[in-house]
Amino acid sequence: MPNSFFDCIKSQIRASKPFVLYSDFGNISLKAILQTDTKTYTTSDFKEKGFVFSPFDNTIPTYLIPFEASKELQLDTTPISSKKNNLTLFNSDSTAHKNLIRHAIEEINSSELEKVVLARTSTLEFHNLDEVELFLSIATSYPEAYVYCWFHPKTGFWLGASPESLLKINGRKVKTMSLAGTQVYEGSTHVEWDTKNHEEQKFVTEFLKNELSQHLINLEVSAQKTIKAGKLLHLQTTLTGNLKATSEALKHLIFSIHPTPAVCGTPKSLAMDFIRNKETINRAYYSGFLGEINRPKEKQILHTSLVVNLRCMHFENNFATLFAGGGITSKSDVHKEWNETEEKLNTIKSVLES
Repeated sequence: MPNSFFDCIKSQIRASKPFVLYSDFGNISLKAILQTDTKTYTTSDFKEKGFVFSPFDNTIPTYLIPFEASKELQLDTTPISSKKNNLTLFNSDSTAHKNLIRHAIEEINSSELEKVVLARTSTLEFHNLDEVELFLSIATSYPEAYVYCWFHPKTGFWLGASPESLLKINGRKVKTMSLAGTQVYEGSTHVEWDTKNHEEQKFVTEFLKNELSQHLINLEVSAQKTIKAGKLLHLQTTLTGNLKATSEALKHLIFSIHPTPAVCGTPKSLAMDFIRNKETINRAYYSGFLGEINRPKEKQILHTSLVVNLRCMHFENNFATLFAGGGITSKSDVHKEWNETEEKLNTIKSVLES
């Protein structure tokens, strides 16, 4: 089965047809959705049934692989990649990003902006690139993450290992999470968190509570806990409730919370303006979201499962652009914030360089 599974993937690449290869949180099985035609499908109302790949800023399209125009495969284990990567790393200049952080802190101290998430990139050049082998390397290294390889002629290849769910919906039951704060894992999840990280996580939780209360009934908020994501630790709070039966309920719910303060900031409008005007990179689909929407399950109950596109990279020719971001508040330290983005980039780099 593994050979025929990957033969189908390779045929899809040769035909330049959209596909996604993915492994869910904590799951060693692989799934593939292979589009059977060459049409370009997009969505703006999220009423379709399929797999979506959506940007940080909805001024660019959300692409869709419809279930009805695709075939699906599953492999019950994740094969270990035996291929070594031959690559060149281009080190990032820290000066520009540190200056941007300083600018953000000044803006926070002199305006109503409370938090803004600033992103940066790092570049790798691959020699003899094989995206599927890279996916297997990442999936093997981070089985607790949501690991994916997405291809579409309009977007090229994207790969990632996300620690963060955006939404899970089963019928009317909704589950989401607040995830923020970062420190390096050093053998234990029983750690202390400083005021800055607690504050950063609180911004996300309060934002989600306020937004979800407009769309859900019986909203419940869990206690905060520390979770491990690869070599990093984060603070997590879970929020659950029941979706109100309204027109375009899924679309309205998605765009009420996306982008969350974990990838944008608070207030959302001010943070988004700062990012659009000051951030020098093109995020494209980094810090957007991806996953299944409206999949019929037993008794025709629809299931949606979306994740935030973090710890990811985009391929163009033989170059990979890696993305990472960090939340800036009034209590941020410029050098610590730079180091945090380095640690996040190393989540992927450490796998590729092995």
